[in-house]
Amino acid sequence: MPGYHDRDYFYKYVTKDVAKLIIKDHKLRWSCPLDFNDPFDHQFAFIGEERIEALSVQLIQRIQEYVWDRDDIKFDTTNDPFGFGLLLTQLKQMKNKIPREEFLLDESILQQTIASGKQALINFNEQTRLFLLQTRVMCLAEENDNLLMWSHYTEAHTGAVFKLNAIEKLDVPFLAARKVEYSTAYPVLATDEEWLNHLLYIKRIEFGKRRLDLCYVKSKDWRYEKEWRISITSEDYPLNDAIYYEEPSEVFGAIYLGCRMPQRDKEQIMKLASQSLPNMEIWQAIQGKKAYKIQFERLR
Repeated sequence: MPGYHDRDYFYKYVTKDVAKLIIKDHKLRWSCPLDFNDPFDHQFAFIGEERIEALSVQLIQRIQEYVWDRDDIKFDTTNDPFGFGLLLTQLKQMKNKIPREEFLLDESILQQTIASGKQALINFNEQTRLFLLQTRVMCLAEENDNLLMWSHYTEAHTGAVFKLNAIEKLDVPFLAARKVEYSTAYPVLATDEEWLNHLLYIKRIEFGKRRLDLCYVKSKDWRYEKEWRISITSEDYPLNDAIYYEEPSEVFGAIYLGCRMPQRDKEQIMKLASQSLPNMEIWQAIQGKKAYKIQFERLR
């Protein structure tokens, strides 16, 4: 499994009930992006319908330039399911028989291009939604003492944080974790120039890779999380449902119990850990007495 970092471990913030399930089953949850608490997550800037007409005009102008003026341009027909690359190649071969002016004055070409562009937009949006439904994400953190993370993801400090070891010899998924980037604007799937080259079969866009890369960008308002992610996509996943993968016991290096965790839950977690993860360290989170910070006291 390829690695994107040199970290030895990550942290996972959970509620107390989830903590018990993880200790018992050694399974971690991978969530569908459409279930995230942030509706802006996994979004990107795409050409809207209002841009289709302007892009279509550019496309027609680029076709006439490449066909009649640029002998160095070759259209890629190796992956050409709709035969458009082949059509452009044939048009180029026949350019001496087809006047450029006739091509440019044919308004039906532009209207057909606009109509095709709008339909392609509908199809692309549907494909993107399907991609999100078939994507599962593991969200991790690089700190275990973030006050906001404790408040937001452990039910106000009543839950816990797991230390998850990225053990190379076990080929665990954390080895492929990537750091999230934070931005003020949606990431751009493709520039106008890239779209034109894609549509003209000059240089095709690998949409699968582009979509996957965009999964690692969030709004700058979330940068306090210092998040890392692993994103996987499969047609076999049940649509919109979370999946759970079991990890080796060596992955679970430690658990940190929230400073507000009820005593009964502490006792249950320690009992479960002694049975299921006897080598996992157990720490108790304590409120700092002189500063806004969390300290940890080892229990086991």
